[in-house]
Amino acid sequence: MTGVESVARVVQGGGGEVSRASYEALAREKAALEHQVAALTVRVEQLEEEAGILAATRLWEVDGQRIGTEGRLIPARVITADLLPWRSSRLINAGSLQGVRRGSAVVSRYFAIDRGEADGVRDGMAILLREVFVGLIDEQTGTHTSRVKLLSDVSVEMKVRIGRFTDAGFTALDRHFWLMGRGGGVMEIRDVQRRDVDDGVVKIGDVVLSALVSGLLPVAMTVGEVVDIKPDRDNPLLAILTIKSSVDEDSLHRVYVYDPGSHSDENVNVGSLP
Repeated sequence: MTGVESVARVVQGGGGEVSRASYEALAREKAALEHQVAALTVRVEQLEEEAGILAATRLWEVDGQRIGTEGRLIPARVITADLLPWRSSRLINAGSLQGVRRGSAVVSRYFAIDRGEADGVRDGMAILLREVFVGLIDEQTGTHTSRVKLLSDVSVEMKVRIGRFTDAGFTALDRHFWLMGRGGGVMEIRDVQRRDVDDGVVKIGDVVLSALVSGLLPVAMTVGEVVDIKPDRDNPLLAILTIKSSVDEDSLHRVYVYDPGSHSDENVNVGSLP
């Protein structure tokens, strides 16, 4: 039985009565494990394409629960939400003095929050796999603070993949889509073939993952899930997916900034605050 299945059994009521606190902790652990499984599935796929199955196996054996050794996580606290309602951003208490720079990826610090800052930095890659990709450092970066542009901001466009959990595990479609921020914690994926929706290739509940972008993140990460599908009124052959982040934006009190050591924003448009 996998870790996800064992946690799911208890969360779904198969392990007897549990307290509310225990239920919430188990539900959080289940979500963290699902994020990790999705990220690992896409990472193994990439390794197999790049170097074959043998190379992927060797990397796993050498690094154990870690994937690669580059990059670091910079812990930060959310100071305040954006005062302008039409912008989706947060101010954090980490800036250039800590190594934060424009375009760096920002991930939640929710599913590993009980491990503390030291563990988060030491087990950087293992922690990263469990969290959710929530935003990018905007151009307003000071010595002690930075502004995080959430992926729901209307200026953000990003290449993503879609996958789902089945009895056989996690599977991702072998093509990419473009995710766009729509404000208010909402994102969209447009230009989805209507026949894919009708055939069940894409459906509500599917997981949205970031694409692997050189220098941005070392692995694909969970972004959110499909919560609604509607036809495109301008083109009946297409559909529009509504995406919601896997963490509530209002619950973002702590985050990690990922510092890769080198940076490239290919396939990501961070835009700029108007």
